[in-house]
Amino acid sequence: MDQPGISPTAPNAARLLGIVGWVFADMLLVLVVVFLATQTGGAVTPSAVATPTPAATPSASPTSQVTNRSPEPPPGVDSDFVCMRIDTNPALLTGAPSAARDAHLAAIERQVKERTSQPDLAGRKAGIVLSFGVADSPDEGTRYADAFNTEILPRLPAVFGRADGAVVGSRAFWGGRPREGRKSGSIEVNIYPMIDATNGPLGRLGAERC
Repeated sequence: MDQPGISPTAPNAARLLGIVGWVFADMLLVLVVVFLATQTGGAVTPSAVATPTPAATPSASPTSQVTNRSPEPPPGVDSDFVCMRIDTNPALLTGAPSAARDAHLAAIERQVKERTSQPDLAGRKAGIVLSFGVADSPDEGTRYADAFNTEILPRLPAVFGRADGAVVGSRAFWGGRPREGRKSGSIEVNIYPMIDATNGPLGRLGAERC
């Protein structure tokens, strides 16, 4: 017999209320956890913002100022040349030492000095010298030209001397067989001058060709 005042469905209702209570409590706990996890406590960390630094204005200096001067040409050997023709006595030029040979070499030296003192070469250093000896055979012609380079160039260091005291580079060649205006033993000398801060390219206007 059922007890008076208690509904037959009371146990089921009590269990249902209990379950609902636990679910509600669990949900409340979850909400509390979520709430706590999303709070920063009022602390805000701003992202770093780069503050632009004004660029320094370079002060004008003598080395940074633009000038109107033309750039100086780099040192080097001119690609053009001045040619001179020297008449020699090949027997004395290539012969044994003697007073006659010494006098002849001095005369050749004067010819070369006079030519290198003219305006197109005055005050200039030679960079390369190519000499061509006129003779009936290549061996003779090369021997004449080589004797000229060996005996005459060292006598004029102001033109043919290097800074270290040596003679500038030179080569000896055969200049062909004798013909009108090119006597046997004559030497064709091609002088390629140096280009530097004082002397620019030679140019061919009015330059002498052999």
